[in-house]
Amino acid sequence: MKSLDAFGRPVQEFQVKTACGGYLSVCAFVLIAGLLCTELQYFLELDTRDEMLIDLNQERKYLNISLQIAFLKVPCSMLSMNLIDTKKANVMHVVHEIYKTRLSSSGDKIGMRIRDSLQTVAQSFGDIALAGTSGASIKTTHATTHLRCHSCFQSHIDEDDCCASCDDVRREFRTRGWNDRPKDYIFAQCAEEAYTQDPPQSDEGCKIEAMLHVRKVPASLRFGIDRHVKPSLLKLPQESQKDLGDEARAEVRAEYLQTL
Repeated sequence: MKSLDAFGRPVQEFQVKTACGGYLSVCAFVLIAGLLCTELQYFLELDTRDEMLIDLNQERKYLNISLQIAFLKVPCSMLSMNLIDTKKANVMHVVHEIYKTRLSSSGDKIGMRIRDSLQTVAQSFGDIALAGTSGASIKTTHATTHLRCHSCFQSHIDEDDCCASCDDVRREFRTRGWNDRPKDYIFAQCAEEAYTQDPPQSDEGCKIEAMLHVRKVPASLRFGIDRHVKPSLLKLPQESQKDLGDEARAEVRAEYLQTL
């Protein structure tokens, strides 16, 4: 077998080690290590792909929708989502779970998640200007095709029934025998408690996680400014200036909302 060796090595006495050979060896080792690290990094990277699937099962009457989306420059206290049809009317009887997580300017989580519901979203500059005013308060016990309200979060049989206050929704949960103070989230009607513990910050963002069970109808999901914003949950520009009157504060709020 030794006679078949085509890569015979020279005798040790005839081998000469040079500085050039040392440099070449070091460069080869560095190149091998660099290629190894590059390939390892490429192997560990997440591959993001955008796909659109066409539903071929037309016999199903309902559609399940799951989404997670982050808005890095819009606070949760003013961000809402709604499902409306082609006539800009609210789609009714939608079983849904919506959770909003406050994000700091660096993307870190702030406080507890807020469980929200589908809400009326501002669709014009006039709606934005009225957002947060006293005239924008909701006075209804049941949602309609043109008005949303805070949900009772499945404590009622009808998904479109309203629980306007924190006490209302907690009372309904206690009536059902459910925990009215969950550990992993807080109701949107009780959001003041969360903001008291973790006050609003500048340049807050918001991550929305939602699951919807909806009838197959021509409709679209809308994300935008809630028409019923609570100014106390916002850190508005110049709000620290105590000499501003009510009208001036309203103008500052409207200008701030329109810039988003």
